[in-house]
Formats: sequence, C-alpha cells, structure tokens
Amino acid sequence: MTEYTDPSLSDPPDFAARFRENQVELSFTGLPASLSAIMINTTVIVIAQWSVIQWQILVGWFTGMLGLSLYRYQTYRIYQARKSKEGSLKIWRKRAIAGTLASGAIWGSAAFLLVPLGEQSFHQTIIIASLIGMAAGGVITQAALLPASLGYMLLVIIPLIIRLFTLGGPANIGLSFMLCIYVIVMASGAISINRNLSESLAMNIRQRHSRKIIEHLAYHDALTNLPNRRLLTERLSKDIARSIHHSHIGALIYLDLDNFKTLNDSMGHQQGDELLKQLALRLNSCLSDEDTATRLGGDEFVLLMPELADQESEALRLAELTIEKVQENLARPFLLGHREIHMSASIGIALFPLHGDNADDLLKRADFAMYRAKAIGRNTMSLYDPEMQEQAHLLMTLEQGLRNALRNNGLVIHYQPFVSIDGEVIGGEALVRWHHPQDGLVAPDSFIEHAEQSGLIIELGRQVLEQVCQHLNRLAESGLLTDQFKISINVSPLQFADRNFVSDIQTTIDRYNIDAKHLLLEITENALLSDLGETISKLKQLREANFTLAIDDFGSGQSSLAYIKKLPIDLIKIDRILVKDITREKTDAVIVEGTIDMARKLGLKVVAEGVEEQLTFELLKRYACNIVQGDIIAKPMDLEGFIDFCQQQEIKFADSSS
Repeated sequence: MTEYTDPSLSDPPDFAARFRENQVELSFTGLPASLSAIMINTTVIVIAQWSVIQWQILVGWFTGMLGLSLYRYQTYRIYQARKSKEGSLKIWRKRAIAGTLASGAIWGSAAFLLVPLGEQSFHQTIIIASLIGMAAGGVITQAALLPASLGYMLLVIIPLIIRLFTLGGPANIGLSFMLCIYVIVMASGAISINRNLSESLAMNIRQRHSRKIIEHLAYHDALTNLPNRRLLTERLSKDIARSIHHSHIGALIYLDLDNFKTLNDSMGHQQGDELLKQLALRLNSCLSDEDTATRLGGDEFVLLMPELADQESEALRLAELTIEKVQENLARPFLLGHREIHMSASIGIALFPLHGDNADDLLKRADFAMYRAKAIGRNTMSLYDPEMQEQAHLLMTLEQGLRNALRNNGLVIHYQPFVSIDGEVIGGEALVRWHHPQDGLVAPDSFIEHAEQSGLIIELGRQVLEQVCQHLNRLAESGLLTDQFKISINVSPLQFADRNFVSDIQTTIDRYNIDAKHLLLEITENALLSDLGETISKLKQLREANFTLAIDDFGSGQSSLAYIKKLPIDLIKIDRILVKDITREKTDAVIVEGTIDMARKLGLKVVAEGVEEQLTFELLKRYACNIVQGDIIAKPMDLEGFIDFCQQQEIKFADSSS
C-alpha cells in the first residue's frame, strides 16, 4: 500500500532538525585530526618548556590534555555509532560544545602555568604563539557551532591577556592590547565563518530535499502522489519474475471510472481532480502493505497484487475480494463542495504470469479486460480472455477509421421525416452515417457507442450540427422552413455535460444565420438526470434562445416520471422498444397510452418513434399522439430525397407487416 503524502519543493518539514544535525556532524567530523594536532602541539610545548617549568606542572598539564583528548575521541567514536538515532541530537550538541570549551580551558590555563617569569622571551614566545595559533584553529574547526567557536577562542586568549598584564612591562602590556584587538577580529571572523557555513549547510539541505522530491515526482503521480506508470512497470517486472521463480500467481487490476469525463466537463477540472485524490485514498484503504495502487493518468488506476496464491482459482478469488472492497468504497458518495457525487468503475483483471510474462503485455491485457467490462454494462469486472485482444484490435481499427472520417469529412447526414398525426410533414430527425471507404454507408449503431467511449462524440456532434445548419439553409431555399418545421439533432451525454455546450451551439447557428426555432435538440434522460440543477439551468438557457427541447428514448430509463415535471422541455419521444409492440403487448400499449395522456396534461407534445405498421399508426392516432416517425412513413434518406419527400402532396404509408 502506498502512503499518501503531499510532496513540496519548499523547505523540508524537519529543516531545523536537519540543520542542527549537520552542524553537529561537521563539529565531530574533523575531531580526530584536531585532537592529533592538539597532542602534537601539547608535546612540543612540554618539551620546549621542560627546562624552565617544574616538571610536575608540565606532567599534570599534559596529563589533563591527554585525558580530555582521549575522552573526546571516545565521544567521537560513540557518536559515529549512534548518530542515526533520533532524539539524541541535543545531547551530542552539548557534548561537542562541552568538549571544545574544556579543551579551551586547559589551553587557557597554560597562560598561567607555562609562561615563565623573568626574561625568558623564547619560552614566552612559544606559549604565546601556540595559544594564538590554537585559538585561530579552534575558531575554524568549530565554526559550525558558534558557541563552541567563540567560547573556545575566549577561553584560550583571555587568560593570556590577563597573564601579560600581570607580568607588566611595556612589551607585555602592548602585546595584551594587541591581543584584545585580535579577540575582536577573531570573534568577527568566527561569526562570519559561521554565517557562511550555515548558508552553505542550508543550501545543501534544500538541494538534497529537492533532489529527493524530483526523484519522487519521477516515479509518482503529481496529483494523487500514487506511484505512476514508470514505477508500476518496474515493480510489475520484478513481481512477474518472482512469481515465475516461486510458482505463485499475482493479479493486475485495471480500473477506469465510468462517465468521469462527463463529470469533469460539467463540474470543472478542479472538482474532477479533487475526486481523483479522494479515490486514491479510498483505493489505498482497500490494499495490504504488499499491494500497490497506481494512477496511470486521467481516471485510469491500476492495482498490483503480487504473489496471491499458488492456484489460479484462489488468486482470482482473493483479487475479486479486493475488487469488492473497491466497489463498496466507490458506492459511497464523494463529497465535492456541497454536492454528493456517485461514481462507479469498470474493472479488468489479468493474472500473472498466466496472462503475460512482461509488464507491457500484462498492462495491455488488463486494459482489454477493463474495456470488456465497459462494453457489457460498466460498473462491473471482467477477467482477461485471449479473444479480447482481437476485439481490442477491431475497436482500435474502428476508432482510427472514425478519426480519419472526422478529419476528411467522411460523415453524411440522412433524414427520417416527422409526420403529424394528420399526415403533414413537419420536420425530420438528422441521422449520421459514416461513409466508409470499404464498407460504404455505415449506420450509427456500429460506431456511436465507441465514439462516446473514446470522446470523439464531441467532434462528431459538432460536425453534425455544421452539416444540419447548411442543410437548413438548403431547406429554406426549397420553401420548406415553415414556423412548425424542425430538424432534430441527437445530443450525447458528453456534449450536454460540456460547460460550453450552450454557447457553442448558439455560435454555430449564428454563423449560418439559422433561427433556433427550427432546431429540436433530443437529449437522453440519462444525460438530463446526472446533475438535475445544472441540467435545468442549461435547458432554461436553451429555451430562452428559442430551441425546442425533447427527452429522447423516453421510457427506456427508470427515473423519467419522477423528474419530468421539473424539466423545462417541450416534447418527449417514446422509445421504439415500447412503440413497436403496442398492437401485441397490452403492457406496452398501456404504458404508451399513459405516457401520451400524461404529456398532454403537462402541456407536452409526443413523438412516437419506430412506427412500422399501419395498425400501430392507427392506435397511436386513437391515443392522440402528436407526431410519428418510422419506416411506415419513410426510411432515412439523403437531403435531396428528404426535400422531395417533404414536397409531395400525399404521404403514402409503407406497412412493413404486409
């Protein structure tokens, strides 16, 4: 399971602790060399002063320095062994400062113990020069810890100044004044060196922190902080190798949110990102420490579950238990602002090494299984099957062909007439066809669903609207655009969810100088009910712009009756599934008659689509249905055929039952 954190390129949260730790580290790092220099200098002084200072004093002073140096070296050894332990930093800092000050005190005592009386200029010079040198060396070696650096220098030099004053004489007093100036200069230097060293330490800490963050971002998703594809591929490759070696079976679970693009387009990317971050936390809560949740990009996530079991059936069972946990977590609403959003996911499963012995193949196959889950109804799971690869190839070919059609104006519009119950042609439905280079005209049933899944439906809808606007001008030239004449256009859920939908469609009709009253927008009830407040707002804008609005495929969903009274619409289209059997199925007839009666009382018109038989037409007429559409009137036709049909004097029905 991947821990969720919030990476930042600013100072690390423990910057102060790291800074102090580096100060102590520097103080201890050069200690062995400093102690060696101290003992060498101590030995030289003892030898030089042996003839002028009592040997007991020299031995005592040397022993004190040696004992302290050995203690400090032992402290250094212990620090090296224990420095990684947290909570001991203050202790080591105090020990470093205390050892330095103790050393300074012993050196300072030399001014009183080892400076000979009388005219012993050579021996005095040795002590004075040694103390000045040791003070300067201490300022530099202990610069990281300013209290140690300043304290050491003062403990070494101040006793010497006092000693020189007490000795008297112009030379000694003059030298003591010079040493006072020396103290001021050395103190200023100590502060300056400490400041420069501190800045260097701080920069080094920040650089190391930045490198860690950059390395982290190279392997993690910036939005959710989950591992990314790169880290997943590395871990998956290792887990596959281990599974093969140990004869264990693992699972790769590919998860894609259903209708996330609709939510993202309607509520904005900021809310979409917030949902993805919440989802990342929920996915992690479903996994064990050995498992990995990964975001590949967009709304695609992968769960890696290594070495689940020795048997395929047991590995699959354990993977499905995790998926059930994921689905339960997804079933809980996501709180975005003040809204509760419900989401589901399509999930594909691939087992390794059964379904692939390398990371790339396994990811593709889990992806195939996920698309299969989408195809069979979404909010479900599917296990990889080798046949899926062929189906995926067909879908990729279909998508590429559709992209080419959109680039090369490969779409054509046919029209199926609307006829009033009195037999007057009052418009038609625009039905898109794909002019395939090999297969000829391809009906929308073969590609619309995939266009929606791939997001191509947005561009497809835009091109349909462009062509319809051009054709409306042609219909106007033919004298067909009466006030009641309308061309209907199907609006996909993705189009309707787009925040710019209303302005985009208005801009297009303005460019072609089309009056909005000649356009009927057919929107499925599923698209309308996803966010009722936003839906009502958009529908009101469209009605104010003079568009006619219809609920398409009415009766195919489950929530229409609960919300129909709230929606500012003009018309409902009864789904062909209900209409086609009303002469044979009493239940369908009751539903259709009830729907027409309800619509009439609500002030709505009704279109019955899929009318194929004369008896069906007569029954709808008896129910007082306003408008009919279907093969009994005419099959979809190109623009010229549609114009000819609209201009004929009498409508002849073609009963498909005969």
